[in-house]
Amino acid sequence: MNEAGPAIDHEAGPTPPVFISYATADRSEALKLCKAIERRGTACWIAMRDVRPGENYQEAIVQSLRSARAVALVFSEAANTSVEIKKELSLASRYNVPVIALRLRDVQPSDAFAYELSTRQWINAFEGWDRSVDTLVARVAQISASATPATAGGRAASRRTTRFSRRWLAIAAGGLLALGAAGAAWRGMRPTAPVTHAMTVRLAGFQLLSAELPARLRDTVDAEINAAFSVAGVVGVSTAPAPPPGTAPAYALGGTIQRDGATIRVISRLVNERSGTTLWSHTFDYDGNEVSRIPRHIAVDAGNVVRCGLFGASTYDKPLPDAVLRDYMQFCEGHWNPNLQDGRKALVPAQRVVAAVPDFSWDWAAVAGGYWKVSRSTDDRRIAEAARASGREAADRAVAIDPRNSEALYIKSMVVDRHDWIGREALLKRALAARRLDCGCEYHQYGWMLVNVGRTAEALEELHRANDMLALYVHTPLTLADALVTAGKPGEAIAFYDAAIDLAPDAAFAKRLTSYKAMDSRDTALLADPALPLPTQLRAALLEGERALASADPAARAHAVQTLLALEERQQWEAVPKLLADLGANHEAFLVASRIATTREYPGPSLFWDRSLRSTLSDPGFPAVARQLGLLDYWKTGRTRPDVCNEKQAPPFCSMI
Repeated sequence: MNEAGPAIDHEAGPTPPVFISYATADRSEALKLCKAIERRGTACWIAMRDVRPGENYQEAIVQSLRSARAVALVFSEAANTSVEIKKELSLASRYNVPVIALRLRDVQPSDAFAYELSTRQWINAFEGWDRSVDTLVARVAQISASATPATAGGRAASRRTTRFSRRWLAIAAGGLLALGAAGAAWRGMRPTAPVTHAMTVRLAGFQLLSAELPARLRDTVDAEINAAFSVAGVVGVSTAPAPPPGTAPAYALGGTIQRDGATIRVISRLVNERSGTTLWSHTFDYDGNEVSRIPRHIAVDAGNVVRCGLFGASTYDKPLPDAVLRDYMQFCEGHWNPNLQDGRKALVPAQRVVAAVPDFSWDWAAVAGGYWKVSRSTDDRRIAEAARASGREAADRAVAIDPRNSEALYIKSMVVDRHDWIGREALLKRALAARRLDCGCEYHQYGWMLVNVGRTAEALEELHRANDMLALYVHTPLTLADALVTAGKPGEAIAFYDAAIDLAPDAAFAKRLTSYKAMDSRDTALLADPALPLPTQLRAALLEGERALASADPAARAHAVQTLLALEERQQWEAVPKLLADLGANHEAFLVASRIATTREYPGPSLFWDRSLRSTLSDPGFPAVARQLGLLDYWKTGRTRPDVCNEKQAPPFCSMI
C-alpha cells in the first residue's frame, strides 16, 4: 500500500477542516489520527503541523477553531487535566463547533469535561482503531450534511481566511514529495500522483535466537515499530504475511535478537523482497540488563534509518536501483548517528549516489549533510573550512534541481560562516517556507540559531515544535533542554534531558548526557557520581563551588573561584563561567565565557544568555565580543534585539543597537 495522501476533492471548493485538539503528551496519537482522517478524504488542522512559521500560535488556534467543521478531541489522562484543551472546548462552544471525543483509554472525564461534552459523542479508540476513525469521519459527515448553508458555509466563508484553501491546493498540486536525504529527514508533502513504487515496509518479524528471551518480545518490537512509523505517517507499515502482488520493489524489515554474554545483539535488515537484495543491515549491541527497552531501541535506531532511506528514495520520480538505494541507506545510517565521528561516514555513500543519479536533488542535500558532519568532527581548521565550502556547493546543486528542497536550505545554513547570523537566518526562513520536514529539522536549527542571538522566548517555541514533530532523535529533546536551562527553567529541562538520555545510542553516550544534566540542573548528588565521564579536577572544582555557594562563606567562595580558574582551559566547560558568576566573580566569568563563545561552535554565543551570566553582559568588554561574534551586525541589520534588552534594567550594550 502506498499512502500517497488524502483523497480530498478540492475541485468541489475548500471545505473547513476538522480541528484536532490534544494534549502535548498525546501528540503522536493526535498526528496519527489526523493522517488517518485525511486518508479517508477529510481535511484536518493540527497545530504541530499547520501553524505557519512566524505565525502567532494562539491566534492561529483561535482562527482555525472558529472556522472548523468539527473538533476531534483526543481524550486521555493527559487531556483530562489540560487547561489548554478546556480553553479550546470553551471556544468551540462559543462558536457552535461540534465536538467529537475519541478516547484513547477508558478514562472518565473530569467535571469540567463532563460539563462541556455530551456522552453520546464519545468514541472509544481502545475498542478498535480503524473502526473508531471510520465512526468519527462518518459523524463529521453527518454534521456537515445536517448543517444549514448559513451555519456551515456561512461560518467558513465569513470567518475563514484563504490560507487553508491555498495550503491544501498547494499540497495537492505540489505533491507529497516526501522526505529525503541529508539526514534522512522525512518530509510529508502529498504528490499529484503516487510514486511508481510502494513506500510500505512489511514487518517480517525479528526472530528470537535465545530461549531465555521473553516470547512476547517479538510482538512488542513489531508494535513499537508500527507506532514509530505511524508518527511519521508517510512510509506505511504492513503486517501482511507476504509482499503484495506485482513487480515493483517491495520492502521488508526484520532481523534477529539474541543474548550474547552481557549484551543483547540485534541484527536489523531491510530487504527488497522482489530481488532478494539486502538493502541495509546493521548490528546493534544493547545492555543485557535492559531487555524491556530493546523494542524501543529497535524502533528508534532501525526506524530512523529505514524511514530516512525510503522517504528520500520516494522524492525521486522512479524507483532507485537496489545498488543505489543500498548506498543511500548507508548515508542514512551515518547521518542519523548521534556520534559525530561515526556520522561523517555518511559522506562517501552519498557521493556514490549522486555519481549514479546526478539529478537526485535530495541526495545532493545528503552530500551537503555529509560535509557538514566532516566539518563538525575535525580539529583541523583548513579541513573544516574546505568541508563547509563543499557543503555549500552541494546544497546549491540540490536547490538548483529543486528550489523547494528545504533540507538543502537548512543544511546550507549550517555550513555558512558561523558568525553570519543574517545569512543563516535567511536560509532557515526559506527552509521554513519551503517543504515542511516531518522531522522538524528546520524548526530545530532555527530555534537553536535564535538561542544564539538571544531571542530565547521565540527559540523555545520553535524547539518545542521540533520536539512535537520528532521526539525520537536524541538531539531534539537535548537541544530543547539546553534552551530551557538558558531561559532559566532548569526544572522544566529535566524531563527533556531524561528523554534524550533514554534515546542515547549506547551506555557511554547516555552517561555523557547525564553529566550535562547534572551540571545544568546543579544536582550535586548526581554530579558526585564517579561513573559519570567528568574530568576529576572539573568534578572537584564544581562540587567545591556549589558547596561554597550554599555556605555563603566569603572565604570559601574566594577559594572556590581560584579553584575554578586554576582548571586547564580544556576542562573549563560552560558550567565553569556560570558558577563563577554565581560566586560573584563576574569579570572572570566574562573572560572564560568569551573564550568559550568565540572558539567553540557549541555552545557558541548562547552561553551569554544563561540567567547565571546576566551580570557579564554589563562588562565593558562585552560589546567588542558581541561585535566579534557578529551579533551587533545581526541585531542592527535585522532590527531585532535580544530578550535581555527588553527588560527594565537592560545592559549598557543595548543602547548600541
